[in-house]
Amino acid sequence: MAPSEELKGPEANALPDTATLPAELAALYLCMPPAQLADLRKSKRPEKGGSTGPSTIRPVEGGPSGPKDPVLYQLGTLRDYAKAHTAPSDFDTALNSGMLGWVSAKLPFFAEREPRIKRGKRVLIGGAWDRADPLREKRFIDLAKGRIRFTSLTCAEAATSLWADTASHAAFAEKGLALLKAETQAIEASLAATRDLAAASTPDAAA
Repeated sequence: MAPSEELKGPEANALPDTATLPAELAALYLCMPPAQLADLRKSKRPEKGGSTGPSTIRPVEGGPSGPKDPVLYQLGTLRDYAKAHTAPSDFDTALNSGMLGWVSAKLPFFAEREPRIKRGKRVLIGGAWDRADPLREKRFIDLAKGRIRFTSLTCAEAATSLWADTASHAAFAEKGLALLKAETQAIEASLAATRDLAAASTPDAAA
């Protein structure tokens, strides 16, 4: 993803509510697919509870013959929307849906801008969907300013990738190891039950 040229705000480590994000980053900030954010933008009806989707900021046209600038979202509006919608996101659901979600659902991860090793392999920094991460806001600043990027990976792919720090990698990988352990135990239990069933069906056992 190219560095965001639409982001406006001071070069500080805290973005003001008046800063703006393009739709792609706004959707990531709200932990929803861009298509869902686009639907909210089109909707004029309030959701249950009287809450509405993030309001749009429509800039002027770029030139007499050029296309309109991308739709921008004010960060303060996004923050208010996130506070009002604390239910688990689709990303949270995928992460907690067991082995199937672990190996098939793609989630957004923060990653270093440039690869550190050969073959263009990126180094991951953390989960971009993790709203409980105390560094998430800072990482969004770095993302918006082009210092880092985000990439979509399955959890299995992320667990087998390189990470910027050992603690974050270990904490994430532990979830996958726990799933694998549970799957292994279930398979072993089924094998044992099959052996017991086979033993009970032999003529010697019947006698």
